[in-house]
Amino acid sequence: MSSTKQRRRLTPLRLMACAGVVGLGAAVYLIAAGLGQKQQDRGKAVLTSELALVQRSSFDITTTATGDLRAQKQKEIRSELETESIIVEIVAEGSVVKTGDLLIKLNGDPIQTQIDEESLRVESANAELIAAENGFKIQRSENESKLRQARLKLELAQLALEQWDKGERVQKEKDIELALDETAKELQRLKDQYEKSINLEKEGFLSRNQLQMDEIAYRKAVAAREKAELERQTYEQYQKPKDRKSKESDVAEAQAELERTIQQNEIELASKDADRLNKRRQHQMRMDRLAKLQRQLAACTILAPQDGLVVFATSTDNDPNSQGPLQVGRRVFPNELLIILPDTSRMIAQVKVHESMAGRVRPGQSASVRVDAASGQTFLGRVESVGVLAEGGGWRDPNRREYTVRIALNHDPDDAPLKPSMRCEATIILGKVENSLIVPIQAVFTDEMVRFVYTPAPGRGNRFVRVPIGLGQRSDTFAHVTAGLEEGTRVLVRQPQPAEVVQAPWDEAQLKVAGFKLGDDGKPVPVGGPPNPRGQSRGAGRGEPVGTPSEAARARGSKPETPAGSNEVAAQPKAEPAAPAPAEGSK
Repeated sequence: MSSTKQRRRLTPLRLMACAGVVGLGAAVYLIAAGLGQKQQDRGKAVLTSELALVQRSSFDITTTATGDLRAQKQKEIRSELETESIIVEIVAEGSVVKTGDLLIKLNGDPIQTQIDEESLRVESANAELIAAENGFKIQRSENESKLRQARLKLELAQLALEQWDKGERVQKEKDIELALDETAKELQRLKDQYEKSINLEKEGFLSRNQLQMDEIAYRKAVAAREKAELERQTYEQYQKPKDRKSKESDVAEAQAELERTIQQNEIELASKDADRLNKRRQHQMRMDRLAKLQRQLAACTILAPQDGLVVFATSTDNDPNSQGPLQVGRRVFPNELLIILPDTSRMIAQVKVHESMAGRVRPGQSASVRVDAASGQTFLGRVESVGVLAEGGGWRDPNRREYTVRIALNHDPDDAPLKPSMRCEATIILGKVENSLIVPIQAVFTDEMVRFVYTPAPGRGNRFVRVPIGLGQRSDTFAHVTAGLEEGTRVLVRQPQPAEVVQAPWDEAQLKVAGFKLGDDGKPVPVGGPPNPRGQSRGAGRGEPVGTPSEAARARGSKPETPAGSNEVAAQPKAEPAAPAPAEGSK
């Protein structure tokens, strides 16, 4: 009885278990059926919307960049005053002005007062300069007179020396010599006479008195001879050297006086000249100061240096310390930027091009620029210049590097009034591929050094196999295939799921067609030698990198991505798709 009751209690549990098993089987069946239907739908989508044909065609090689419009020529109007001033008159912002039109007038009354005071100082400095100039001329005349007197004194002393040496001295020496000769002859005559008188007196023919007279005469002659000799000795030993030294001293003193006069003249003239130069500099400083004040007064009236659109600097200045908009009564500071005057008749588009494409942009290349603010009009233009240095992406994208490209626009200002700071999008034509095999750029992938595409695997259903290709030039939408594919081949234009890819090693024949071979480590290497180091740029500056964008991304430790402006979808077999796959609901 108890067992019967127990079987009755277990029967509902068994029924519930059986029902659960049946329900689970039904659920598994439904899920399998749903997955099969989804896989079938997905296979149909792969065969329709996600495959593209390799075809022979032509395309432009372009790159797209964004930026804004700038005036090709603009003038910054600043306050040239060295002091603060007040605006008393100003043109309305947004006005179109012509060359010479009034822009701003500043208060110049304080400067005019300074000009009046400085004019008086200039007159005083001019009078002092005239006095200094005349004093210099007088001093120069006095110096010439003193110099003439000193030179005359020297010449007279030299003549006196020469007169004594060639005249007086010679005459004196001749007189002494003559006196010596006369006294010698007279002495000899009287001596002979005296000796005769002695003999005559002894013989009695001459008186004693007469003998004494002859003796006296003889003795006088001896004394005269000695006197003449003494005079000669005195002159030669004393008077002659004395006279010579006196005359030579007079010459030396006159020479020294001449030198002192010259030096004194130089000192006095230099003093007058220094005073004259000082007065001249003071006068010039006053004149310069007056001219500067006059220029400052003229700078109070600011005229348009060229035709253009009036843009107040305060309209583009986000400085929180700004003094407010330009208006009458506002204070203006020295060198303050007041007005920007762009010439809107000639505009340029200044856009940013990614560094991977900057090396292919050259001055003279054609471009088209679309301006949204001008009703979406497109203007033709040419590349005018490419920046020398790359600019960073800022704190939002510090690894981003872009070059500034300036494009000169061909437009009629009357038909399309463009203004600075309008946003624009430029399409730059880098080149053209003519009548070649092309594939969509989304179909190109990269694995190490090999570029490849995914093609349907024969007999594998909706699975795909990698096919290495040789790649030529690329644009934003198409890539030129140089080897590895034939016209009409279907290629996948999205990143496949791992289950959709046939995992197989590289086909050596296909690698050879694409210009590669398997190396010793089993990895593809270029035929003919090792490749350039991955990620190395062709140039020291900007240029298209040899390594692919995905390789550069791996070097940075980030996921591969397509840089803005890049011409190739860089993706690894396991990377995110370059273009998003259609939603499940659309398959």
